[in-house]
Amino acid sequence: MTTGDTSKADVADAQAKGSPRPVPDRTVRTPFFYGWVILAVAAIANFGSAPGQTYTFSVFLGFFVDDLGLSSTLVSTLYLAGSLTAAVLIIAVGRALDWLGSRLMLVIIGALMGLGAIWMSRVSDAFSLYVGFAVLRTLGQGSLSLIPSTLVSIWFVRRRGRALALMALGGAAALGVFPALADSLVSAFDWRGAWMGIAFIAWGLIIPAAAIFARRSPESVGLLPDGDDPGRTPAARSTRRTETRSFTLRQAMRTRALWLLMLASSAQSLVGTGLGFHQVSLLSDRGMSTATATGVFGVSAPMMIVGQFVSGFLADRFPIRYLIAFAQLLITGAVLLVFIISEPWHAYVYGVALGFGSGFVMNSLLAVWPQYFGREHLGSIRGVSHFATMAAAASGPLPLAAAFDLIGNYTYGLLAYAVLPPLCGIAALMATRPALPQLRR
Repeated sequence: MTTGDTSKADVADAQAKGSPRPVPDRTVRTPFFYGWVILAVAAIANFGSAPGQTYTFSVFLGFFVDDLGLSSTLVSTLYLAGSLTAAVLIIAVGRALDWLGSRLMLVIIGALMGLGAIWMSRVSDAFSLYVGFAVLRTLGQGSLSLIPSTLVSIWFVRRRGRALALMALGGAAALGVFPALADSLVSAFDWRGAWMGIAFIAWGLIIPAAAIFARRSPESVGLLPDGDDPGRTPAARSTRRTETRSFTLRQAMRTRALWLLMLASSAQSLVGTGLGFHQVSLLSDRGMSTATATGVFGVSAPMMIVGQFVSGFLADRFPIRYLIAFAQLLITGAVLLVFIISEPWHAYVYGVALGFGSGFVMNSLLAVWPQYFGREHLGSIRGVSHFATMAAAASGPLPLAAAFDLIGNYTYGLLAYAVLPPLCGIAALMATRPALPQLRR
């Protein structure tokens, strides 16, 4: 066992005594709360999720079609199958996170991410491409979204909403940087060489930061969440009382709140992924140029950051279920805006609305799980909830594709998108905070 990475039993023992167990660790002797270092590590890891995200794969889709001799439909189907496989595998990742801790998991995931990128540089047929999609979607879109947010949620309680918003800057930066970086690597080394370069980038970003600076929890190094002074402030005492409410995965799955929140989380994943996947074609159908359609991405990304920060500020002050419900109205409004787009500025207004609403709901959903179910088994619980999110994202493009194939336009698919968020909003309002079951002899 490495210094500063104590077992779960040690942490539980320290919490039971009302104060953290002091553990000598030179790394955490900083003049400020070490959680801010953890936040930086989490943001780097979130940035490192880029090789498994849709926007990076989009750079290589044409090469998969041309060089591998696969149809565009087959590549899309393999991507869907790989994403669904990743949604199943993420449950095991969540369980492993509770067992091994974030530090070791980030090192393992970082190493595997590089190997997955090398695999992608050597794909030669449909099956090997499916394996590559499944691996990188599990590691990138799944694990490096789940683990950093869980780590931040363990280190911060009162400031959790704002801390998660800051962590999300890593993912937003990746959205702005990685597609251009991947395109530059392709120009310099061809597409297979580009994946080799991405492998070394993943190793260099994730493994050193995690191995040197990451720690399982504040209690494991003699601290309290948010840097509170134990037993001396009302905030610290309130934090300790809140964080004693830890559900096991089995207990959480027996609550109504878990299933309602999983439903509430599906709208943004399904609708946001579907609209993004079809955006160029969708806006072209409304008379917009390709330049305008792609330019909307550039508007949505910064507005997503704004939405995350606004949500993070409000999450520390209002019940999160109300914020999740409100965010569903924003997403519905963005979908309905598509029907009135006739000028380029309409398209940019749509991009602003979709980006802000997506960022708002994403941050709210990250903050709700530890608040409702505690920190001790958060990895396992988030693994199950993330399965629903990833499955919804994988299914997102289907409604619009089916509508276009059946009737030649996107109208009925958009109507289906507009109906789902209000239903998810109702589910969020019904998801009241569950009571922890009483232990029986």
